[in-house]
Amino acid sequence: MTAPGSAPHLLARLDLVAAGLEASGRALALLGLGSVGAELDRADRFSDLDFFVVARPGQVEALLDDLSWLGSGLVHAFRNTPDGFKVLFAGGVFGEFAVFDETALRGAAFVNARVVWRAPDAPTDLPLHPRPQEARAEPLSAAQRAHHLGEALTNLLIGVRRFRRGERLSAWQFTQVYALGHALALAADATTPQPGWADAFGLERRFEVRFPALAAGLAAQVRQEAWEALADRTP
Repeated sequence: MTAPGSAPHLLARLDLVAAGLEASGRALALLGLGSVGAELDRADRFSDLDFFVVARPGQVEALLDDLSWLGSGLVHAFRNTPDGFKVLFAGGVFGEFAVFDETALRGAAFVNARVVWRAPDAPTDLPLHPRPQEARAEPLSAAQRAHHLGEALTNLLIGVRRFRRGERLSAWQFTQVYALGHALALAADATTPQPGWADAFGLERRFEVRFPALAAGLAAQVRQEAWEALADRTP
């Protein structure tokens, strides 16, 4: 028996989803993504269950309208996009999925998928978009560096002015979110990363693993009290 919230528990839930899809007769394949995709080595008890369902022709809406194929223990389901849901299972497994037909899947943006289950008649060339662990972004051009620097500085200026006006929430967003994003881009461009999976869609993901010295310095500039208080209250 696997412990709720553990990496094996995530994979066990994914196997239940695969079994439900196979029994439904409406799907061709199940693809795991992220830490339940090709990046299994970084799965832990905080990982989400992210996956794509490849539907048979004409079965996309049927799979989205009837979620019984997800198996027992579904606590909450929220349709957050036209293509899929965010879901919560008993035991604390949180997931996000989308349902595509084969044509839509081939046009979707994703990386490092893993075939969890495939019907015998499914296409053998389903796209998985493998990406090496050490993939490094192209160096920023001079124009890109100037853009990030200019945005970071002006975001800080705007944030200070919003704070002085009393708009503290807006000030926090400009200084702690917008400016930080540009600072991360500049810092990462000037530093060789440590081994680790880079996120193709968000530089801030796993930044602490790939750029530990930079992350330690930046953390001193970012307010931690709110996150620490939240962590103390999160099971």
